[in-house]
Amino acid sequence: MSLTHIEIDDDALEMAKKLGGHRTKTAAVAAALHEYNERLSRAVAYDRYFELAQTWDLEGAEAAHRMEKEPPPN
Repeated sequence: MSLTHIEIDDDALEMAKKLGGHRTKTAAVAAALHEYNERLSRAVAYDRYFELAQTWDLEGAEAAHRMEKEPPPN
C-alpha cells in the first residue's frame, strides 16, 4: 500500500462514500479503483474473445452440436 497525495472533488467523493456505504474516503477510493480495474479487465477479455471469434466456424460448431444430439444409428 502506498501513501499518495491527490486532489479529488469533495462532492464526488462524499457521494461515492454515501452511495457505496463507505465509512472512510480511503475505502471509497479503494472500492472505486477496484471496480475500475474490474471493468477494464472485462473490456480487455471482451476484446480478446471478439478477436478470437472472428475465426470461429459457427456453421461447423452448429453441425457438431446437432450430431451430438442425434441418437446413434441402430
